[in-house]
Amino acid sequence: MFPNNKGINLEIFKHEIAKLSNQLVQLERQEFFGNNDEEKWLPFFQSKDASVMCPPYVGKNYKEGGLVIIPINPGGGNETSEQRNYGDSILYPILHEFKGTRNNFDKYYWDTLVPAFRKAKPTWKIYKDMFPILNATKCNLDNIAYFNFLPFRGRYNKYPTTQSDMNFIIPNSINKFVKPTLNLLKPSLIVTFGKQVDTYIHRYWEKFNYETISWNRARALNKMVLEERKQSLEKLNNWENKFSKQER
Repeated sequence: MFPNNKGINLEIFKHEIAKLSNQLVQLERQEFFGNNDEEKWLPFFQSKDASVMCPPYVGKNYKEGGLVIIPINPGGGNETSEQRNYGDSILYPILHEFKGTRNNFDKYYWDTLVPAFRKAKPTWKIYKDMFPILNATKCNLDNIAYFNFLPFRGRYNKYPTTQSDMNFIIPNSINKFVKPTLNLLKPSLIVTFGKQVDTYIHRYWEKFNYETISWNRARALNKMVLEERKQSLEKLNNWENKFSKQER
């Protein structure tokens, strides 16, 4: 399904993923949202969880040149209560621990964080929304990488949409988080999971040299949305067929 890791030893590759993830999770919200974070962006509830980023999830069988899915931002769990939902109760305590891990971060990332994400992910609605992509590419959570373009939760699950907000926040996210992650993962295909991700890339990332397929996540399934999804599925099938032939 995917090309083999030709450019880097697999053990070194996995070490570098864990190392980068541990470095990234040390970054604070203010480095992305600036001085307006507490006033405008920090969720009122579960703010402690919202203070820790969601680092990249890389499936245990992911190989350099694989598939990466990039949604907009982490959602859920922060709108009305301090009560964590089931998935958050699995993942967020581990994210806090991972942020405090200075030794053996390789083992913690691969033996604790990745399985926790793998367990929590199917409990969230977004996982079901990913089914068409996973089916078309014959993938599962073990052989893809997945991370949000903006790695912190926003108040009421909001994300930057105005020009002034995007001008400040999105370059921070690209340079501090997305770019170093993609530089390491070297995907052969990125699925931008939400049209807003396309907007961020087109406006703020010159020379974006990755093959990309956009997935329209609009809830209103009108004719245009259905047609866009159909075209995306055709491209995803073509990608899967191409790399299946390469492996054979």
